[in-house]
Amino acid sequence: MFAPDAARQFKQLTAAERSRLKEAIRASLVEDDATTASRNRFALRRPSQHASFEFRAGELRVFYRVVGDEVRITLIGRKKGSRLFVGGKRFTL
Repeated sequence: MFAPDAARQFKQLTAAERSRLKEAIRASLVEDDATTASRNRFALRRPSQHASFEFRAGELRVFYRVVGDEVRITLIGRKKGSRLFVGGKRFTL
């Protein structure tokens, strides 16, 4: 489910953030259809080599692809204003 980079980014979160994010991922990406758009889950407007979909959980962002029935989380970042930070560095999809 987690790509190696995403697993490393997940481990860098605080325990409280990991707990909240794990529950949000389970509810929105595992138990629900991860390709159905909602307020916090949607397809990216521009194609990206990193992901096809974005999921928002507070200021955290989860980027993922759906391959068959499997959700593959590729990146986990933090949104500050209009900027995205992944692994503590500014990131552009």
